[in-house]
Amino acid sequence: MQRIANHPFGLIFIVAVMTVGLSGCGSATTTSDWSFTDAGGDIRSLSDSRGGVVVLAFINTWCEPCQEAALHLQQLQMRFADRGVRIVFVSSWERGDPASYMEDRGFTYGLLLNGTTIARDYKVKRVPTFCVIGANGREVARFDGFNKKTMARLARAIKKHSRANPGEMHVEPVVHHSDDAPGQ
Repeated sequence: MQRIANHPFGLIFIVAVMTVGLSGCGSATTTSDWSFTDAGGDIRSLSDSRGGVVVLAFINTWCEPCQEAALHLQQLQMRFADRGVRIVFVSSWERGDPASYMEDRGFTYGLLLNGTTIARDYKVKRVPTFCVIGANGREVARFDGFNKKTMARLARAIKKHSRANPGEMHVEPVVHHSDDAPGQ
């Protein structure tokens, strides 16, 4: 725990409080809020990111497609950080140590530990799965599985929705994609 708190980038997040009853990806409704304590001891929540895009990446350290996706997520974090985009690794069905995994690789995006409950609430059936929550707090895209096209599609969704006016509360149809990853 101390190692997480001393993470050099200060973006590793530890779950402190999770609100039950989150809407599943694809519901086209505003997501329920949840909160957690970051490495600096500050409480963060999904609502803190309203006005910016949040990507919930349901991944784990032992899944090979997840490991490849984790590298690409770091590239997306660097590419879109100036647009207020927050990428969060939601550790789901984990067998390893995601905090050490991220630290060893120098990943600077967020980590939400013990995220299996959130994964179930979002109706995630396999990893990796990526949910994009738009600037208006609504789920706008979902990508199930991983292949070479997944990150390009994810980047397009982030780019499209990070330009949106945060005050807009229109409902866009949720885009679902399935990128089959072998063995997942």
